[in-house]
Amino acid sequence: MAASSARQPLLVQWANRDRAAWEAVLQSGRRRVSSILSDAMPARLAAHLLTDAGVDAETTVAHLDRATRKRLLTALVEFPLPWTGDEGYKKAEVTGGGVALGEIDPVTMESRRHPGLYLCGEILDAFGPIGGHNFLWAWTTGRAAGIAAGDSTP
Repeated sequence: MAASSARQPLLVQWANRDRAAWEAVLQSGRRRVSSILSDAMPARLAAHLLTDAGVDAETTVAHLDRATRKRLLTALVEFPLPWTGDEGYKKAEVTGGGVALGEIDPVTMESRRHPGLYLCGEILDAFGPIGGHNFLWAWTTGRAAGIAAGDSTP
């Protein structure tokens, strides 16, 4: 099968809830939407998703109209991450910093601070020269995180 040259979308589900679970949470109630989102993810991410969906942080669940709720649901479970490509191997480099290795479970790559969030590759604080070792790190941690995340879904 020939490889497609069309850019593939990268869609992110931000929390360990699918669309149906979020719909149930966002159907009724007096709580602010920002509080509900902040319970499931970092507050800064919740604030960004609310802004992207056009939802005021002070809005309560009861005051979400259907169109706004739909935009918010899409932001929560199918958020399109923009990307433009890469600059190739000659410009590849490994960066230091990121999430401390002590903050993840080394077997599952699950965050100890945010259960249900799986981290891998260069988002973690592991670095070195480009080449095989870092590719192996990215593939290995990615595989471990993917398997664990797949095992954790209902």
